[in-house]
Amino acid sequence: MRSPRWATFAPIAATLVTAGLAVSACGSGSGSGSTGAGSGAGGAYGNYGNGGYGSSQPASTPSAGMMAQTAALRTETTKAGVVLASSQGMTLYYYSADKPGSGTSACNGGCASDWPPLTGTVKAPAGVTLPGPIGSITRPGGVHQVTVNGYPMYTYVDDKAPGQATGNGVGGEWHVIKVGASSMSGTSSKGGLLMAETTMAGKVLANPHGMTVYYYSEDRPGSGVSSCTGGCAQEWPAVIAPVRVPKGMKMPGPLGSIVLPDGKRQVTLNGYPLYRYAGDKKPGQSTGNGLGGEWHVIKL
Repeated sequence: MRSPRWATFAPIAATLVTAGLAVSACGSGSGSGSTGAGSGAGGAYGNYGNGGYGSSQPASTPSAGMMAQTAALRTETTKAGVVLASSQGMTLYYYSADKPGSGTSACNGGCASDWPPLTGTVKAPAGVTLPGPIGSITRPGGVHQVTVNGYPMYTYVDDKAPGQATGNGVGGEWHVIKVGASSMSGTSSKGGLLMAETTMAGKVLANPHGMTVYYYSEDRPGSGVSSCTGGCAQEWPAVIAPVRVPKGMKMPGPLGSIVLPDGKRQVTLNGYPLYRYAGDKKPGQSTGNGLGGEWHVIKL
């Protein structure tokens, strides 16, 4: 069985990324390849399990030549759902090979030509819940790239107009940033608040009822499907959208959702479907952690 590549981030975030990345590893637009250290189950969360999120720095004024932003970010409705976009309406992406909070980007050289960094002084769209705080990193040459929850943000060269998200899923490493309850459309407009619970495994993410939430290392982040079906889904019920992040809670990546065969939407975190465990009978339990070497809590 596959085991996830969680280096220091927490067992999901790569689950949300480990990586020195060569230029050829970058997801390409305009004909270049997209493979790299962040692909597969470990790519999106390389550091998630051990709390490897550093604090973001305030966004700074960009240098010339990059895509300077000085206005509020926007949301756009795309085929991938409601996503975060630049002030010009161009879809924004995160790269699973980046290590959130590291202060660096794994996308340089030719990669940065296909995936232009978002730079400038920006603010969140009014009334929109982002998956984390806005900050910045300093790129080579002193340019400041905007981050969300520690992840550098990029546009994609093959997106030609607002509402396009042609880069989503490229190489299994590039992903849109879904936002707010609108990106988690389901049976209600708002959904319940996720929680933090203290368990034997530490402080972990829990559903709105306080039940510990897990990810499955057999799932492929960003694939849009769950590998847990049939009897597995009975033992590991999906966390159903919509849900919300409490104010002030730092998440290890953006929330999203996938559509299950019955039409319900399962909550995802940085592209990984989220589950509960039938063996947990009350809040604060995490009896599913480590089962089969494939099921893991999401540490906060």
